[in-house]
Parts: sequence; structure tokens; C-alpha cells
Amino acid sequence: MEKNLILEQYNLILIRYAEIWLKSQKIKIRMLKFLMNNIKNILKRKGIHFNKYQLSKDSSRVFFFFNNKDIPNAIEVLKNAFGVHSLSPAIRTSNNLKNITERTIELAKEILEKGDSFALRVRRSGKHDYTSMEVAKIVGKAVIDNLSNHNLKVNLTHPKKEIFIEIRQDFSYIFSQVIRSKWGGLPIEPVKKILVMDVGRLNDLIAGFLLMRRGSEIYPVLFDITEDRALNDIWISNWKEVTDYIPFNQFRLIKVNLYNILKKLNSELSDIQYFCGICRLIRFDLLSRILRVSNFSFYEKIRAITDGASLSCSSICSDSVDLDSIALNYLISKFPIFTPLIGFGRDSIQNLAFKISKKFKPIEYCPFKPKDQEFDAEKLNKLYDNLNLDKILEESVEKIVEIKIF
Repeated sequence: MEKNLILEQYNLILIRYAEIWLKSQKIKIRMLKFLMNNIKNILKRKGIHFNKYQLSKDSSRVFFFFNNKDIPNAIEVLKNAFGVHSLSPAIRTSNNLKNITERTIELAKEILEKGDSFALRVRRSGKHDYTSMEVAKIVGKAVIDNLSNHNLKVNLTHPKKEIFIEIRQDFSYIFSQVIRSKWGGLPIEPVKKILVMDVGRLNDLIAGFLLMRRGSEIYPVLFDITEDRALNDIWISNWKEVTDYIPFNQFRLIKVNLYNILKKLNSELSDIQYFCGICRLIRFDLLSRILRVSNFSFYEKIRAITDGASLSCSSICSDSVDLDSIALNYLISKFPIFTPLIGFGRDSIQNLAFKISKKFKPIEYCPFKPKDQEFDAEKLNKLYDNLNLDKILEESVEKIVEIKIF
């Protein structure tokens, strides 16, 4: 965004939403409360001061009021807020036509240049003594008269510049930009808690991100399968990149040492071609144990688990083993597993990653992956039961490391 488009008259940001509007009135109001609370929390965490916030009487717009100097930073934050469809830095005035005209002329003098074509886009909500068409006609003429030396032309189809006027009950909002958010989606709600099962694949992080976009509060569980500290640092830094989208007052990762378990498994397992399937069952088992630990009582309302399987041959494990072993989750866990990347190809996933953060670094490691893999559900289940992993799994849960990002 060009800095000179943040006019010194602006003192608020008008926020629009899209998908929320399709919900029933009860659900819509609930979601709007979460949306406003999430925006408030992330602004505070980013150190961006706001003066107040409010919902319009018709519940169609959210307004956050700022000191003018804070608006550019606030826009960058709000573009990342899930549930926001678009936003506009704006001037607020009364619904009096004289005031609307005066403030619109102020804005026009700032943005219109000689020879420009322009259009006024007027919208109203509520009862007024004038129509939207009358406002456009009267205010448009006043703009042309006051900028007579600019040789302005009205072009309603393909104008070079647009000025928007939204009249909502007692107030009017005047602006020149409609800034689309990066993601849209739904506001995050704490009743939608999801565990993110992450073995270091960027796909796992992106899967969790997409469910966060659908309003889920995510709890990443990192299964560490390497002793390489540098790779671990990259892993954590990737998750830190996601924090720009998170409105929580705190965000933490749970890291489980899977390396020692897999090392033991690698030395003892005769049917090594089943290694990847058993590894996944171990992760399911560890998750179910973690959810029973009293120290992690904030997991009480977990609703599901995510997985980064994508069918694009971009995973550590083969696509077929990923899918077949996911089906065995029911043996250990009561939670469904969501795979939001299933419909995405490799290029689409890479584009998603780039859109989330340009600083992501891929991590593709697994020192234990066999060259040839097989899957037979009955045999895999028997192999797993015969491994007697209870003790080492409990030890891993006891030694869980909690990483606080903020």
C-alpha cells in the first residue's frame, strides 16, 4: 500500500466480512463477537493502539478507531485476520448531506489529479431523507465544482479513481480504497480445538493453517525424528512465521521425542517394510496418551487431528501408506483426522506456503524411512501389538518439551 493513500483525515478502519453473513442471526452474532475479540487481541499483542471498536447497528460492518499514525500498521495486521473479507481506512462524519459533501470534497482534493476520471459509489443502510442516487448526484457535482481547474470527468464504468460513501444510520464513512484480506475464512473460535500432528513436513504446518482459516484453534504437536539441532531450529522458526495470523494471548508447541522410539524400532523390527505404517500408529498412540495427561488439560475440548497427507508425492512417507495407515486411527483414537491438503497438487501447496510466509524453509528428513514399503492392516496391527512399546511411549510423554512462542 502506498503511504500517501493513508490520508491524515482517516481515523478508523471499516471492516467487512463475507462468509459470516451467510450464517443464521444467532451464529452470525457469535462469530462477530469472536472476530472483534480476535482483532482486539492481535492488535494489543502487536502493540498497535486503538481507541475503540464497535459493530454497526445493522451488524454489517465492524469499525476500529485509531490515531492516524497507527492506521498503516493496523491495516497490515487486519489483512491477516481470519474472518475479515476486506477493509478500508476511512473518515467518519454524520449522515447530514452537507457534512458528507464537505468531507468528500476534502478527500477528493487529496486523491484526484488533473484529468482524472472518477466515480462516487454510494451505499445506504437505514432511513434517510435522500436516496443513494441523490447523494451521488449532489456530492459529485460539488466535487467537480470545487475542483473546477482539474478538468475532472465522471466515468461510472471504468473510472481511474473511486470515492466510496457508506451511509449507515446516523453516520457516514468516506474512503477511496477497498483492501482485500489475504485469507477471508472464519474467525477463530476456542470451541473448535484441533491438534496438528507435525513430523517436520511443511505440509503438516500448512494443513493446520488451513483449519485455522476455517475458525479452528490449533495445538501443534511436534514429533521430533532427528537429533539435528539446526533442523529443529528451522522447524520452530517455521511455526513462528504463523504467529502473525494467531489472535491467542499465548501460543505454544508441544515437542515429543520420537527419535528414540524409532531408533529402537529400526533395530528390532524384522518386517522393516512396515516401518512407516507403525510410525504413524505410534504417533496416534502418543497423541491419545498426551490427551490423557492432566498437565495438558487445555486439550480437553479437542475435536479432531490434522495430517499433511496430500497425494502429491511430496511427503516423507508414500501416499498409499499415508492413506492406508490413517484409516487405522480408529484403533487408538476417537478423533477424526482431517487432511485439508488432499485436494492440492505440489505447485498449489508451494504457492500456499509462499502466501503464508516467504520465510518458510522446507524440512525433509527421516533417517529411518525404508526404500520399500508395504501395507496390510491386519499384519500391521499384529506387529504393533507385539512390539510392547508401552514403557518407552510413556517415557516420551513424561519428557515432553513445551515451547512457548509468546
